[in-house]
Amino acid sequence: MAEQEGFIAEGYVHEAVPEEKLGSATEVFFIVTGTLCGLPAYALSAQIAGSLGFEDARTAFWSAGLICCVLAALTSYAGARTRMNLAMMSDHAFGLAGGRVVKTLLAVCLLGWAAVILSVLGTTLGDAIQRLYHVSVPSALIETVAAVAIATVTLRGVHGLESVGKVIAPVLAALLCWTLYRGCGDASVTAAQAAQAAAPALGLGAAISAIVGGDIVGILIQPDYSRFVRRPAHAGIASSLALGVAYPLVLTFTALPAARCGAPNLIAVMIAAGVGIPALALLALGALIDGGASLYSGSLSLTNELRRFRLPAVVVTAAGVGLVLALLHAEKHYLPFLSALGVTLPPIGAILVLHMLLVWRTQSPAERASPVSLRLPAAVAWIGGTLVGYLGMNDHLHLTGIACLDSVAVASVLWLIIRFAKQ
Repeated sequence: MAEQEGFIAEGYVHEAVPEEKLGSATEVFFIVTGTLCGLPAYALSAQIAGSLGFEDARTAFWSAGLICCVLAALTSYAGARTRMNLAMMSDHAFGLAGGRVVKTLLAVCLLGWAAVILSVLGTTLGDAIQRLYHVSVPSALIETVAAVAIATVTLRGVHGLESVGKVIAPVLAALLCWTLYRGCGDASVTAAQAAQAAAPALGLGAAISAIVGGDIVGILIQPDYSRFVRRPAHAGIASSLALGVAYPLVLTFTALPAARCGAPNLIAVMIAAGVGIPALALLALGALIDGGASLYSGSLSLTNELRRFRLPAVVVTAAGVGLVLALLHAEKHYLPFLSALGVTLPPIGAILVLHMLLVWRTQSPAERASPVSLRLPAAVAWIGGTLVGYLGMNDHLHLTGIACLDSVAVASVLWLIIRFAKQ
């Protein structure tokens, strides 16, 4: 890949990846797996295990993994099949005007999430250093250093993200084994204390929805990595293994020590068990790849829309904006917005896959080169899927019991009905 030769130049923002730049699917596996090895996953697995109990939590982890596996396989296959990034696919599936709305929404979501990661890292890492070494490190300093590191990784493109993914997965496995061997340390609490500290009870369906919704953005941006894969089937398999196997395993094994010790997440158990420096390194690596993936895809969407700017400049600028938002603690107002996007974004993925695999592949080169202004089936399906997902999230409507899956199903059915009714 051209992106492996150094810092990204253009990153194929406006054109499909050429044949000579295609490679294997291992990069997709390591990038996706790496993004799952961060503090959000550790906290989510501990919360669900504390609410459902470990046995039911495992059912939720593997059920959600199956759903994520199917969705990610489809989006990843579509990206490899078309060799397009998500922003380009949006223009084809939703039309130029509709695609502009989709790209703007994605950019705001992804770059805002990068800011949240910076802020959480600054606070969590600062508190951990204070607890372990009695040294006060300003969170602003940690966030600034992290922003520079994330921007540097992002400027290496998929190769930079893959490099971090190859490191964090084995590091997590080794530290999990060591933490389980060491035990709870100071994190051990009584069952009564653990129950008192537990999060509000979740049903199985709500837990599955939380897991799928927590990674739905990652599922949606699969084409940004899979477009570099030579064989579309291999891209789909790589994403399936990452989200259908690696994700449930990460959730299961990170929930185990937290469930045993009554701690809020794996990092807290590791610190209490005396695995201090490795815990901090794991926390930093998780933020590095998760923030880098968000910054990369968000910058691709922005650069695709703002054609006068080049990708490296957008990456650096976006990292700076994310840092400012983190320093201002904008995540306090931003997280509710991100939660609402949990049912807004899944229909986009469904519509993209349906259009690119059923419509785009049948079009002539001339038709592909001239996307329409707005595609009505996509717009109606997106609105309908989002509405049903929102009603499900607020307990007003239940189809499958999983709000984000409801939004995907309804959007798909609406798109198919309107599409074939027009023919």
